[in-house]
Amino acid sequence: MDAFIGRYKVRMEKSGLVLQHPTGISFDLLPNEALELWKFIGFYCEPLTGAQHHTDPQLKAIDTEELFDHNKRWKDKQS
Repeated sequence: MDAFIGRYKVRMEKSGLVLQHPTGISFDLLPNEALELWKFIGFYCEPLTGAQHHTDPQLKAIDTEELFDHNKRWKDKQS
C-alpha cells in the first residue's frame, strides 16, 4: 500500500522503506536505516514542530475586540 508524505510516495517492501520523489529519485532504506531515520526525526521532533508553526500556523489568531464589536453592532441593529 502506498502513502504520501508531502510530495513523496512512500511504501513498505520486504527489503525496507521506499521513498520516491515525483522526479523519479528513489530512496530505498533498509529496515535498520528506516529505524535510524525514525530516531533522527524523533530527536528533532520538537524543533520541526516549532518550525512548522512559524511557517504554517494551524490556528489563526482571533481579534477578540473585533469579534466583540461585531456582535455588539448586530445586537444594536436588532433592538
